[in-house]
Order: sequence, then C-alpha cells, then structure tokens
Amino acid sequence: MSGRSALMIAVAGNGIVAGLSWAWYGWNMGGVHVAARNTARFSALWFMAGFAAPGLVRWIRGWPAEAALLQAFVAAHMVHYASVIAVLAFDPAHLLHHPITAGVAIVGGFLLVLGVGLTAKPRAAELYGYLHRFLVYAIFLVFFAGLLNDRFRPFRMLAALLGLGLILRLTSGMKLDPLKAGAAGEGASPL
Repeated sequence: MSGRSALMIAVAGNGIVAGLSWAWYGWNMGGVHVAARNTARFSALWFMAGFAAPGLVRWIRGWPAEAALLQAFVAAHMVHYASVIAVLAFDPAHLLHHPITAGVAIVGGFLLVLGVGLTAKPRAAELYGYLHRFLVYAIFLVFFAGLLNDRFRPFRMLAALLGLGLILRLTSGMKLDPLKAGAAGEGASPL
C-alpha cells in the first residue's frame, strides 16, 4: 500500500465512521459526541498499525512502512479533530467552563499528532529521530490510557492490542533465531 492510498483510506474511512455515527445517533449533541469518540477510536487503529510496523514487517510480507501508516494516522486524526469542532459547535459550554483544560487537551493533542506526521519520514539528524520517538511514545501513552478507560468495555481490549504493538516495536531489532545468528557469526555469542 502506498502512502497516498493509505491517506485516502484513512480519511475516507474515518469520514464514514463519523457519518455513520451521526446517521445512527442524529445530528445533535449526543451524535456529535459519539462521532468524536468513534473517530478517535478509528484513528487509534491506524496509530496501532504504524506503531507496531517495525515489528510487523518481520512477520507480514508487504506490510506498509511505519512512516506511511503514521501519516495515515495523522490524516484520520484530522477527521477526528473536525468532529471535535462539531462537538464544540453543539456544546461550547465545556470550552467556556474549562478553557485552560480544554485548550491544553485540544492544542496539545493537535501539536503531538502534527509533530508525528512531520517527523514520520526518517532523516539523518539524530535529534530529529529522538523527537519522533518522543512524540510516538507520548501518543502511545495517551491512547493506552484512553483505551483502558473507554466507556464501552469491549473497546478496552484495544489497549491490549496496543500493548502488543509496544512489544513488537521494542523487539523489532532482535534476531529471530539466536542460535543461527551465533553460528553465522563464527563463535559469536547468542546472548
């Protein structure tokens, strides 16, 4: 899958999620809140795919590159931000009663997501790579905490999938068979 097709699928898919949420619950305060939650969950799936990509490429031939999947996540999450704007249009009281908390959550989250999108393509600068890893793990923590506390209990299982993605990511540099690696390295220790 190319980066462009991943972006189009992410945006169209999350647009469909928002549209179905509004069709089911109505274009009202309840419907826009459900659409905002569902679009966040959909973009979380794209994040999971990109986050686990370094480990999944070993197991699934043709798995898309981490950068393409993370940029698709950013595109899907921009649809989520559009649904958040719809929530604020229907329910501005929350923003007015808690302006600092809401502002930090919205602007801070937007900057995290934008930063991951901008740093998704690998560059030679070492600081660039550190920034990218920091942003990716920060978003991981936000999604992990959010999914653990999801209102709809079956979606809490997505936190386990995200945890599995963390394991895949952290073990992506390990050799699959340490005995073969030791034999090929002429006396190299498998440990």
